[in-house]
Amino acid sequence: MCFSNVIGNRVPVERINTYFIRKYSIAVDILRLDQVDPLISGNKWFKLKYFLIEAHSRKIRTLLSFGGAWSNHLHAMAAAGYRFGFQTIGIIRGEKPAKSSAMLQDAERWGMRLIYVSRADYKKRYETEYQHALLKQLSLSLDQLMIVPEGGSGEQGVRGCEDILDAGSIQASEYDEIWLACGTGATMAGIIRSAGSDTRVRGVAVLRGAGFLKDDIQQYLSPTATRWNLELDYHCGGYGKTTPGLIQFILEFERETGVPLDPVYTGKLFFALKKMAQLGGLSGISRLLLIHTGGLQGRRGFREWAT
Repeated sequence: MCFSNVIGNRVPVERINTYFIRKYSIAVDILRLDQVDPLISGNKWFKLKYFLIEAHSRKIRTLLSFGGAWSNHLHAMAAAGYRFGFQTIGIIRGEKPAKSSAMLQDAERWGMRLIYVSRADYKKRYETEYQHALLKQLSLSLDQLMIVPEGGSGEQGVRGCEDILDAGSIQASEYDEIWLACGTGATMAGIIRSAGSDTRVRGVAVLRGAGFLKDDIQQYLSPTATRWNLELDYHCGGYGKTTPGLIQFILEFERETGVPLDPVYTGKLFFALKKMAQLGGLSGISRLLLIHTGGLQGRRGFREWAT
């Protein structure tokens, strides 16, 4: 089975010169991972890739993972399962809604079995006893399925994200800094590992109180990997939260550049760029790469983009 053909051509890199950076002597490029694949989109393909390869090599045909009603990860995993012939199971945080989200409808259409659990039980998702109870409920054993961590994190996910820069033929040393939105930290860890020592990597946390992510990221890095930092003040209220200013910014940015953003991840990344530019935080940067990590399917959960 060939997984490499998900990315048929080089991931495009696009130069922008939007209104809030024009007065600075800085070149800003976007690595458009949102154009990797229409369904297995953005960084989610890279985070899933080595899980799929391992499952195939071990002749495991069932993948199980966790997420919410708008999870980009579960959406991509369901699509990958449908395309490559894996059975998929999604453990969904919270009670079953009266009306399924568009993401859940997609996942079911691609054959994913959805199991809704209480938020209290969801917190136990990595506990061995809870996982054994899940397997018993599903009449499956550990040698019959692979449990993929939420968001596609873990060493396989980080390893896959090491391939992101190569997919865009990016030479990290050509940039002073590389920025990306940060949820679990796996994508950022992979980018840091592949960027080398000449380029600083900056993550914009999309969760409130995300200081814990520093340790989550560092566990995948060598002690000598120090050219990175995490911005904690641009979450706009927390994961999945927005502000009128963020929504207005995204709409204006899309009208000007034609680049679609989502309000959960990449919208906050670009909003942080604007805010830091206004505060003089771009001094010393002449070339900047921003990674568009996809997630556009999740826009359907916001009234501004609901279809």
